[in-house]
Amino acid sequence: MQCLNGLPHASQVPRTQRALPAAASRPRPSRHICRNDTKASIENLTIHPAPIGNPEDVLEVPTLRAKLTPRQSPFYEHDNFGGGFVSDHDRVALNSMRFASPNSAGASMRVAPGYSGNGQPTTGVVQEGALDQLQTTLPPWGIRAGAREKIYFDPQQVTAAIVTCGGLCPGLNDVTAGIVNKLADYGVPEGRILGIKYGFRGFYNPDSKPVPLTRKSVDGIQLQGGTILGTSRGGANLREIVKRIDMWGIDMLFVVGGNGGNAGANAIQAMCQEHEVNCCVVGVPKSIDNDILLIDKCFGFDTAVEEAQRALLAAKVEASSARKGIGLVKLMGRQSGFIAMQASM
Repeated sequence: MQCLNGLPHASQVPRTQRALPAAASRPRPSRHICRNDTKASIENLTIHPAPIGNPEDVLEVPTLRAKLTPRQSPFYEHDNFGGGFVSDHDRVALNSMRFASPNSAGASMRVAPGYSGNGQPTTGVVQEGALDQLQTTLPPWGIRAGAREKIYFDPQQVTAAIVTCGGLCPGLNDVTAGIVNKLADYGVPEGRILGIKYGFRGFYNPDSKPVPLTRKSVDGIQLQGGTILGTSRGGANLREIVKRIDMWGIDMLFVVGGNGGNAGANAIQAMCQEHEVNCCVVGVPKSIDNDILLIDKCFGFDTAVEEAQRALLAAKVEASSARKGIGLVKLMGRQSGFIAMQASM
């Protein structure tokens, strides 16, 4: 999803972390009915494949457009360097497959709103099993990310901030440099891009002052490991963060993080909205485990797979050199097995 509020239209908070449609007011089953349940439990349901749906039925994206003034993109004259612009009416399908029944491999079924007179559910929606962790059914479409012909901030007046959260991941410095350089391309002046040190706590920790980021200061940082901004894990004081965002006049906050970091970004956006602080919060999904739902591939995953292959090949050599040898390699992945699967293939 994209930042609808203005430059540089980077990815908005990952779709799994944004506000989802409110649950139905009528009683609902505790979770969903999966394809392994007994036939008797679903025989009264009308089963539907995941809907293709109306292109206007999209996942909601928080926006500040109503409070800002549109203006022409500085890239309009050369058509975004010849690459063109994305339309607000472009859509991305959120359902990669359309299952015919809950018995199809990889399918699951969620009970959709619709109840009989005795309060029993009457409608079920077939969807990907990976979506079971959501508390509701996804709409069929998301709004496509990308540069727009109209922007909603004056680049000369913008103050932006970048923060990296959670565990280390290959590419963190690449992302930081990319954001700084693109903001500069749009015309954000030097000294108006801040790097928040050591995660969310850097907003209010007196020992970790924000540092200015410029083209010169980020030149070549992609060759360094880790993150030049530092990082941290764990909870943060949302009220203090929003207070500093308002005090420092930050118009855009780029949060580079995984599931926890983007959940924090979502919470910051919600509190900014609650207190009428006009800051566009942009989430950049980061995970070597590639476990952020609906994101096809997180940056850092490919590097993790390459490194895992080296360990697997070394274990194979050692195991094959012993009589009846067995090599065991434990790989990261948290609750997903993408690194193990991809590396072994």
